Amino acid sequence: MKKFHFLDGLKIGGIENQAFTLSSLKSSKEENYLVNLDKSINNYPDNFFKQDKFKNLEIISFTRKKGLYLSFLIFKNFKKYNSCKLIIYFNNINTLWVVLGAKISGINNIAVCIQNSVKEINLQIFISIILLRIFNLLHVKLVPCSKSIVEAYLKIDKNLKFFQVIPNCINVKNFQKEINLTKKREESDKLKTIIMVARMDHIKDQETLIKAYSKIKDKCKLVLVGNGKKKKKLERLAMKLNLDYKTIFLDSRNDIPKLLANADIFALSTTAEEGFGIVLIEAMAAGLPIIATDVPACREVLDNGKAGILVPSKRVDIWIKEISGLLDSKKIRDLYKKKSIQNLKNYDLKNIKLKWENLFSK
Repeated sequence: MKKFHFLDGLKIGGIENQAFTLSSLKSSKEENYLVNLDKSINNYPDNFFKQDKFKNLEIISFTRKKGLYLSFLIFKNFKKYNSCKLIIYFNNINTLWVVLGAKISGINNIAVCIQNSVKEINLQIFISIILLRIFNLLHVKLVPCSKSIVEAYLKIDKNLKFFQVIPNCINVKNFQKEINLTKKREESDKLKTIIMVARMDHIKDQETLIKAYSKIKDKCKLVLVGNGKKKKKLERLAMKLNLDYKTIFLDSRNDIPKLLANADIFALSTTAEEGFGIVLIEAMAAGLPIIATDVPACREVLDNGKAGILVPSKRVDIWIKEISGLLDSKKIRDLYKKKSIQNLKNYDLKNIKLKWENLFSK
């Protein structure tokens, strides 16, 4: 049985890592393939996919097509695999064209990952809900990565049907192996490093973390990893607060294990539109104490605050207080490191892959 994992370009991000992880699985029962629908987008260096963890990864790439041309591309190339399974990791208008092409090909085992939550109705969310309704009519399995996503959508449209919640995951063994290859700094009296890894878009809230850091910059260092439409705006904010933005901001990176290995605290300042945050799992695997915004997705992943500190949205004062508490107390840091690692098993590939197997057997 063949299973195809669809991405709309190989960008650097959590959902891409999720697709790489699941499509690298080797099984006597299944053959996994990663399908890149836009070969012009590949933000990874040439040697990235030569890593041992990707030795089973097979990538099929296509020139970008739109609309019915994309449906025809799917029909032409996948009609001979009408008993296969499809997992689509993006949810936009292109998803619809892929689904239509697959359906015409006779493929019925189709799942679409729903990765982001919704807060309030706007044009983009309205279009998203229309697409989800169409997928319901076409008997496509809608697979949200958190319960909070389901709850948020049902508040807007109670008639939507979601198939099953399957959390995002990482290969914990492989990730921790990469962590251990990096010589981690020993605890010392030197400034501790706080790191946040995330796209710089409207879903995230790096602004609050930057403002908090500006008040305690003599006690720690801040590293923000990622790219996006908000980056220039965030750099201007840092300069306005008399911060050295050149030492704070890093572009998108594919050596996240190395960066986490040399950090002391992981922070995720985000909004209610956050769907999951794979970086939270990676921070757990790195054994970092975690502090995050108290929004439904973070609350869910961090076990209602048992596996990490939750801070009310936009509360710069509480971010300062909680970060200072972690910086000042090795005992508290060690406590949250332990809790973080204990929570990790819920998001390990070896457990989550069974959920995906069961999904298509229903």
